[in-house]
Amino acid sequence: MKLFHDLADIFYPTTCPGCGKVVERDRGWCEDCLKRVWNPRLLNSSHTDHLHGCYTLCNYEGAVRKIIIQLKYGGRIDRKKAFPPLLSRFPYWDRLTFCSLVIPVPLSQKKWDSRGYNQVDMMFEEWMEKAGKKYLPRGLVRFRAAETQSLLSRSERYDNIKGIFHINRNVDVRGKYILLVDDVYTTGATMESAAHELKRAGAASVTGLTIASGAM
Repeated sequence: MKLFHDLADIFYPTTCPGCGKVVERDRGWCEDCLKRVWNPRLLNSSHTDHLHGCYTLCNYEGAVRKIIIQLKYGGRIDRKKAFPPLLSRFPYWDRLTFCSLVIPVPLSQKKWDSRGYNQVDMMFEEWMEKAGKKYLPRGLVRFRAAETQSLLSRSERYDNIKGIFHINRNVDVRGKYILLVDDVYTTGATMESAAHELKRAGAASVTGLTIASGAM
């Protein structure tokens, strides 16, 4: 097995997704790129009526922002390889051991049909399953696409996203402690709306986790 990895490193070296520099297989990112974006934290404004706080891994800038956009809008599925090394580095997993179920924020059917995948699944699903966590890619459904959030004020974002999520048929979250995952946390309107529906369906608690955020 070591010989196989040694040969793979020679012919197919692991490169940093930020700058393309060759890095060790287990590291994923070079230290220079990681230092520019890495900022794992519990977001100050994320504890709401239905969301038991939200953690994030990185600042939404630089290479992380570029890679998320490429995966989300550019069809670059290969960019999903950038995220498992970040999830493995996350220092607060011990605070989330009580979460028994992982559910992603879903896309609308229109966006799913256009994109062919939910970028959140590309970021989280494989890593979560390898970590022994139950991941439900269709735990929530989204009734409709919302207007572009970036064009709206904070209060308008909450109104825009209110009531668009629903628990999927045959999914039972009663009494469960949910880890709700998404790519980016902006104002928290999307997370709050999804958490509201999960709590309405009987979830004991909903905690968020995103790859990146510009919030503190």
